[in-house]
Amino acid sequence: NDHLLPRPHSLILTSQLDLLAPLLTDIINLSLSTGTVHTTLKTAVITPILKKPSLDPFLHSNYHPISKLPFLSKALEQVVASQLHSILSRHSLHEPLQSGFRASHSTETALVKVTNNIITIYNHGSLCFLILLDLSAAFDTVNLIHSCSSHLNFHGSVLEWFRSYLSHILHFISTNSPSSSPRTISWSIPQGSILGPLLFNINVLCLNNIIQRHGVNFHMYADDTQLYLSASTFDFRTTAVLTECLSDNKSWMRANFLQLNVNRNEALLIGFRQRLLTSGTDSITITIHGCTLHLTKPVQNLGVLFDLQLSFLPHIHAMTRSAFVLLRNIIFNPRLCVGYCCAQLAGAFTHKYTVNSLYSVFC
Repeated sequence: NDHLLPRPHSLILTSQLDLLAPLLTDIINLSLSTGTVHTTLKTAVITPILKKPSLDPFLHSNYHPISKLPFLSKALEQVVASQLHSILSRHSLHEPLQSGFRASHSTETALVKVTNNIITIYNHGSLCFLILLDLSAAFDTVNLIHSCSSHLNFHGSVLEWFRSYLSHILHFISTNSPSSSPRTISWSIPQGSILGPLLFNINVLCLNNIIQRHGVNFHMYADDTQLYLSASTFDFRTTAVLTECLSDNKSWMRANFLQLNVNRNEALLIGFRQRLLTSGTDSITITIHGCTLHLTKPVQNLGVLFDLQLSFLPHIHAMTRSAFVLLRNIIFNPRLCVGYCCAQLAGAFTHKYTVNSLYSVFC
């Protein structure tokens, strides 16, 4: 295929680095100075990978679309990302309550922050209302040109570079059979890109301001947003605050081409058992643009099950069940059952799989 860019072997690049470096530097500098990104650098090869071997291979929804961009595109993005990180750090534009796509931040740091705050609310005898928001195709729909212009004050060739980078994305599907014909997307973040996650963080800075304006606590990991609000009692005023906050969020998302999956959002009321019994949780109703948000128990937050009393017992039980199933598979696998080797493997598994997972809950 003429549109398929060959991926050079790393050994070739390493051995010829002295010869290639000036050429690559000139190409990158030309792109930055002219504010253009050539189509070949925005051509993604998508390889569909079946999520599980047991799934029906004829259903498209059972595949993960793995996207690969040319190596030169990655080099160009890395240069821009480095400068963009420098600008964000210099002007304190990083959202402190965003744990996704940032150095020294992870799901663990997000969980520690939120869990610690909820435990503090819990220990003071108050109730805590936790809402987990779900976004659909967040990275495919964001209005990034507006974000680059308004939040970062980009203009001229810099803004034109991002406009070129985000427009007319070319992609095609490559499988064992002949590759598909290239398709063009008018506006999108190139799948598998380095800049995409960073630009998404910039785009949602306004969303964070909207949440804080309502006095609601929040924390984000990429597009997973956790809202939580404490109250001595949950009455009409409290639910009205949450309803207005969620309604404003959805309105902003709609204006910025983001889609909130109202039917997949989850909510949990956390507190002492006696407080929950007298709080009248059955009467709590939060409506977002005509859709009612129902309380569920427990809820899965970044891979950890949160329950009503924040005991984490459902999470611990789920972890131990999963661990025992995998350990059983190890024990009854003849190829692995070789005395000392089997014991060593089982010991390493239990230490890494169970202890580390529980560490993220209690530490």
